[in-house]
Formats: sequence, structure tokens, C-alpha cells
Amino acid sequence: MPENFADRLLDAIDTKGAPICVGIDPIVEMIPAAITDGRHLRNPDDADAAVDAIFEFTISVLKLIAPVVPIVKFQSAYFERYLWEGVEAYFSLVQEAREMGLLVIGDIKRGDIGSTSAAYARGHLAEPTFDDHEEVLVPDAVTVNPMLGLDTLTPFVDTAIEYDKGLFVLVRTSNPGSSELQDVLLATGQTWSQLLAEKLALVADQPGLMGQYGYSSLGAVVGATQVHTIESMRQRLPKSIFLLPGYGTQGATAEMTRRAFDANGRGAIVSASRSILYAHRNEKYRARFGDDWQQCVSAAVTDMHNDLKAVLKR
Repeated sequence: MPENFADRLLDAIDTKGAPICVGIDPIVEMIPAAITDGRHLRNPDDADAAVDAIFEFTISVLKLIAPVVPIVKFQSAYFERYLWEGVEAYFSLVQEAREMGLLVIGDIKRGDIGSTSAAYARGHLAEPTFDDHEEVLVPDAVTVNPMLGLDTLTPFVDTAIEYDKGLFVLVRTSNPGSSELQDVLLATGQTWSQLLAEKLALVADQPGLMGQYGYSSLGAVVGATQVHTIESMRQRLPKSIFLLPGYGTQGATAEMTRRAFDANGRGAIVSASRSILYAHRNEKYRARFGDDWQQCVSAAVTDMHNDLKAVLKR
């Protein structure tokens, strides 16, 4: 197995046949009643029952998608809200996913200066060296926020190189308010995101990050909802794998992601979270499978797989 994260990811995509990333965003209020009722979950603030429900639901989802999905993305916020029990569940589930053969992104969006950034990198990306944590597995990659400056990325880059891990840097996000800052025109005529992308391209090109397929382990988060932005970012970041959030619930389609990929159908992963996890709430799937939420999840993943396959002709 290749050591470089970008190579491992591209190999996993080829094996599974589609560049799909399923976002693990466990929202207790949306988890199927078949799970929450069994846990006697009275409200989302019942921490013990909520964490148990999240764990059971996530394990079931991982088992359903592992045969067809190369990578998953755990949103740490949904675990951190339950304090230490939630954080324990987060790392336990990351380990479960990796043991199922899935690559894992920790969606932590950290970014700070100096030793603080180094501590974040060690805590979320470096394989633990503590005597009593030898068996713990952490994510293969994490999301990072460069708002404080590119020097904040250095500890993450160093850790990624040391442990053959990956990074996905927030470059142009898919939320509605992103344009207020990220599309601001600078004196150079570039937008803030375009300037960031050009500077990141130099970081991505480091020998310690580059893989044999010509892609770097330093990737970029680029919203799938803006086609023109995808094209602009691809021109500026030719060697970075794009993580494209926004498919499904936020309105992005497979066709809208086409320009993130190269001629071989490589270079990006398309992320969907709620449209997969909570497919049982979609009338399209309820009409076919009723309350069988697992069938709904499987059908939603299959539909996304076919959607992307048709566009990329993989």
C-alpha cells in the first residue's frame, strides 16, 4: 500500500469506483426512531443516551457504506458538544472506520499560531505515542483553517509529512455567507480565495507531500455549489485534491463538480452528509423503503455513485 496519503486516497477511489466522501454529521434529532426509541432518548440533552445512539447509528452507517465508499469525514463538532463522552466516541468511531478499510478525514477546521497549532496537529493527525494509547488510530487527514496566515499550516504540514497524512485547507467554502470575505477583490485584482490558492500551490508542491500520481497530500476544500469557482481554483491548485462539500442537501449536482476532475476522472472527492445519513427523511426513499432507514442509506449512496459515474465515465 502506498505511504503517501494522496496516493492511498486515489487508489481507494479507483478500488471503490467513485470519488465519494460521506460526511458523518450525527444529529440526534434526525437519527432514525428505530435507534433513538430503543435508547429511550427523551431529548438531545440526555448525553449518555445521545452518545449511545450516535455510536450505534454511525457504526451501522459505516458498515453499509464501507463496501462502496472510499473515505468518510467525521465532523468533530457533533461529538464535542457531548464533552468528554462525545470526544471518546469520536476517536472510537474513527478507529472503527479505519479498521473497516475506510480512509478518514477529521473535519476539525483547526488553525492557530505556533505551539498551539503544533498541539492541534499532534492531537488530531499524529499517531499517538502514549504508552496507554498505542492501539488508538486517528484520522488519515484533517481540515485546517488558514485564516491566521500560512505559518499556521506549518505544524500541520510537518506532521502530515512525518506520518504520511493529508490536509484539506479551507480555500473557498460552500456556505451562503462565504462570498462576503472569500470573494473580496484585493488590490492585485484577485479575490482573497484566489490569492490563498496560489500561495497554497507552492506549499502543496513540496517533495514530502507529492505522490506518484502527481497529486499532493495537501488538498483544498472548495464548495461544489459554485462552478466558476471550482474552475478558477483548479487552475491555481493543479496538484491538490479537492474536497467538494455541498452535494445533495446544499444543491450541488455531479455535473457541477465536473471541472474539479482531470481527464482521468481524478483530483477530487465529492462530499455528501445529510442527504446520505438521513435519506429516510427523503420522500423519494420513504416511498420505496418505508421505515427501513438502512435501505434508504444504501439507495442514496448507490444513486450518488451512479450520478458521479455517469458524469466522470469511470
